Amino acid sequence: MRKRWIRWGVLAVSLIVLIVILWHIGASGVLDAMIGMDPRYVVLALLCYFGVHLAWGIKWYLLVKKRVKNAYFPFVFLANVTGNFINVTTPSGRMAGEPVRAGAVAKRFRAPFPDVFATAMVDKMGLTLAMILLLFPLIIFAYGKFEMDPILKYFLWAFFLFWVMVAVLSYAVFHGMTREKAEKMGSWIHQATAVIHREKLWSRDALVKKVAQGLTGFKDSFKMLARSPLTLVVDVFLGMLTYLFRFFAAYMFFIAIGYPQEIYIVATAVHISFIIGLISQLPGMVGVGESTMWILYQAMGVRPTAALTVSILTQLNSYLFELGFGYLAMVALNIYYDVDKMISRRKVNR
Repeated sequence: MRKRWIRWGVLAVSLIVLIVILWHIGASGVLDAMIGMDPRYVVLALLCYFGVHLAWGIKWYLLVKKRVKNAYFPFVFLANVTGNFINVTTPSGRMAGEPVRAGAVAKRFRAPFPDVFATAMVDKMGLTLAMILLLFPLIIFAYGKFEMDPILKYFLWAFFLFWVMVAVLSYAVFHGMTREKAEKMGSWIHQATAVIHREKLWSRDALVKKVAQGLTGFKDSFKMLARSPLTLVVDVFLGMLTYLFRFFAAYMFFIAIGYPQEIYIVATAVHISFIIGLISQLPGMVGVGESTMWILYQAMGVRPTAALTVSILTQLNSYLFELGFGYLAMVALNIYYDVDKMISRRKVNR
């Protein structure tokens, strides 16, 4: 309960900061820029963000297909979007949706949950690897091209080193994964997921058991991926493609308001703000994403009004797909594939 209040307090402070920024710059300037946007580039920005979900859906589908031969793309795609909806709406570091999307696929195709959950974890690690591979050149670009405050430059390098350490520690944890460690992780995932469903999906014991089995299978799945260099390269490439689509969506918004910027400037601000939003663990990264993007854009010489306008539009674009489209995907799963019983039942395997 205390952690929940702390998170909501941080969320409130983030929103207040965003409101103060709007007041300082002038909301009228932001509104004028939005009203005068070129609709053609707005549509392209929307299509780019759809590309984020399409590339991610294909990425996970290729992993699922190796474990579940009868899986087909439309359902896996909807399950992935639904899982992301749960990730975004819960303060769980984008982990609470993993058992949801894996459970939906496992139920629909009558596959062992541990096998499908293992593909979700491999998918997550592939996205993290792609994120770090893109982060390194972007930080070098920002560090070398712009005159920034030394503190900000130190922060960028510390930020990069932090994620390298996360990657190394993640490898060490999963490489030495034991049943006891897997059960602890399952307990944490259940606690994070319970914020939204309160044991409507699985009881604690059932989820801990399933996650422990899934993490054990994860090692086998990752070994399978490592033994196939081409599969690994395709997986990382599709992971990088999801981030590139994010960058180009924001890039299109700059063109739409008549203030085009270099793609490297846009990519640096979007990528670093996205990662900071993940660390914050706030639902939807509300307030944090917009404020961080605005600060980074200004540090790289973007006009304040244009920086704030595009920061807000970028986050609204994200909310449209991750919340709006995510909710519709969850409804579609319930209507057409009868997975509502899995989501609505109170407790199982007790």
